[in-house]
Amino acid sequence: MKNQKKAIILAAGIGSRLAPITDIKPKSLVRVGGKSIIDYQIDGYLKAGLKEGDIIIVGGYFLDKIKEHLNVKYPNIKVIENSKYKTTNNMYSLYLALKYIKKNKFAFDALFINNADCVYDERLMSKFINCHHSNAIASKVGVYIEESMKIELSDGGNISNISKNISPAESAGVSVDLYKYDSHAVKLLTRIINEFIEIKKDLNQWTEVSFPVLFKNIDVFPFDVKNSNWVEVDNEDDLLIADNIFSGFNHREKKAFICDVDGTLCVGKTPIESAINFIKNNSDKLDFYYLTNNTSRIPSDYTKKLSKFGVSVNENQITTPLFSLVDYIKTRGYSSVYLIANKKVKAFIINELPSVSVDYDLANNQALILTYDTEITYDKLKNASILLNKKEIDYIATHSDLFCPSEDGPIPDIGSIIALIKETNGFYPQVILGKPSMSLIKSQIKKYGKNNLAIVGDRLYTDKKLADNAEIDFVCVLSGETDRIDLEKIESLTLPAIIVKNLGELSK
Repeated sequence: MKNQKKAIILAAGIGSRLAPITDIKPKSLVRVGGKSIIDYQIDGYLKAGLKEGDIIIVGGYFLDKIKEHLNVKYPNIKVIENSKYKTTNNMYSLYLALKYIKKNKFAFDALFINNADCVYDERLMSKFINCHHSNAIASKVGVYIEESMKIELSDGGNISNISKNISPAESAGVSVDLYKYDSHAVKLLTRIINEFIEIKKDLNQWTEVSFPVLFKNIDVFPFDVKNSNWVEVDNEDDLLIADNIFSGFNHREKKAFICDVDGTLCVGKTPIESAINFIKNNSDKLDFYYLTNNTSRIPSDYTKKLSKFGVSVNENQITTPLFSLVDYIKTRGYSSVYLIANKKVKAFIINELPSVSVDYDLANNQALILTYDTEITYDKLKNASILLNKKEIDYIATHSDLFCPSEDGPIPDIGSIIALIKETNGFYPQVILGKPSMSLIKSQIKKYGKNNLAIVGDRLYTDKKLADNAEIDFVCVLSGETDRIDLEKIESLTLPAIIVKNLGELSK
């Protein structure tokens, strides 16, 4: 049977440059656009006509995790173990795979080889797999990338050399680490690699080191991937580039952005310039709303703060749990509550609810209300505990953020006070009004519809959870609380629509 194809994916490496993410999983299982890197490759092969049984994966580091992943999604793919992954390089992994193919006498017309750290557009893979060349290297012709394998061409147009050390003057482009060889070329390649491994005992070489010898005996041609998308993921910067390219998110398709403030647009009093510039540059195309859980400030504080950053804003664009708190007190019909808040917030609530007493009154308080009090005292905490010990008192918090980002690093937020009270007498708020409560953004949902909105934020347990609850696209920025590794720890299949260093990266 002609046109039989096999594929080898080399996935044994540690990927130390992507640590600490690769301290918890192999690089091949790191997710890009909500999908594991290795899945892009496997799906590319399957959609190009290969079957699961045609694919061999060589694993080593975190092999158990790779096997577990494959058993769920691709149970018929063969996995080979490179037990020497700590001291060998990917040529040794290829050696093991070729040895397995020879032992099992697998017949094929074309063998595809790739490293497991590249994200490929499926169309790129399909075109390459079905290209007319018997022997080819998928390449980005006419570019020079320092970290990539460069290719050099002979006068006849075939590849004469591949190396990271080829100069710009000699380079014709870069390899995208995707290779195609016919059965004759594979026999020669096997002999070359066997000499490295079995005779020279050199187990710590890149696969590509064996190729120049092959080029002297076989014509191998570049296959130009042109403008097809691909990213080799070596470090976190590469990962963020891949996140952006393969997310499928397009901010130009939205009508409005609901932006978190602290950690997203600023850190303390310091603006995140690229995020602010994004708002300025898109204010004629998008409506912007500013959503904060910070109840140490009142709405007018945020209009002043954003205005200082050069953002024109009115109070109708500000959403804060203080508005929800006022509505909640009215709905519950409270006449006396103990409001733990700083002087400015206390004055705001008194102005909104002049008939409600907000001071400590053991006999008459119907609820304990906790805001982000930047003037917290021991007496306030003691009074809160005494009230809660009454059992029948309602306990409400405006939000649950553990800390607030500042220029000097994280500082305690309301969540830390909630934890302290819980440790003291075991009580936790019955109601939390801020993010991730959908009530904060119900007016925007009604006005624009969910599909036309995006929520931008830096916190997974508030901003992302709000977006998930509302079924709205979430733009996760890494300018505040969340690190990229935190997203790899999420077990949920619902990942952010896009992950960026900061909001300004959406313009790139």
